[in-house]
Amino acid sequence: MPEASLEICFNLPVASVWEFISDLKNIGSCLRFIEKIEKSADSFFWKVKSPTSITTRTSVLKPEFIQREERKSLSWMAKGGHLEWRGRFDLESLEQKKTKTKIELEVSGKGPMAAIINPTAALQIKNHLKYFAEELKKNLEGSGIPYCEEEGNK
Repeated sequence: MPEASLEICFNLPVASVWEFISDLKNIGSCLRFIEKIEKSADSFFWKVKSPTSITTRTSVLKPEFIQREERKSLSWMAKGGHLEWRGRFDLESLEQKKTKTKIELEVSGKGPMAAIINPTAALQIKNHLKYFAEELKKNLEGSGIPYCEEEGNK
């Protein structure tokens, strides 16, 4: 499974970061490959952009939270067709108005498409993570302040 992680600092209190990341709509809006977010009565669906949806044969992902520890850590998973994405946030309050956040992204192809998806994803996962972190930063702070430190691929 291709995966990558990095750490980023937000010039916001942990409560503000938590409020944003604990909404699946916000997470989906920061992912490069998501075109549209739709809500049904009790859940969200993420529409995957072309050509990604054509390549993976997965046009819709259904996201859900799989672990939550209030204002400390949060994990999510989005499944659909031949594709599964996972993400994790670990939050640490550095000061009253500064939050260090470790972000992890992981992708895996499923079934017969795994042979095509996984090698491609391994080449792209770092760029997806960088884009995701930049979008989080932009949405939370409206700025492009640099990362605390980057850990790279696992």
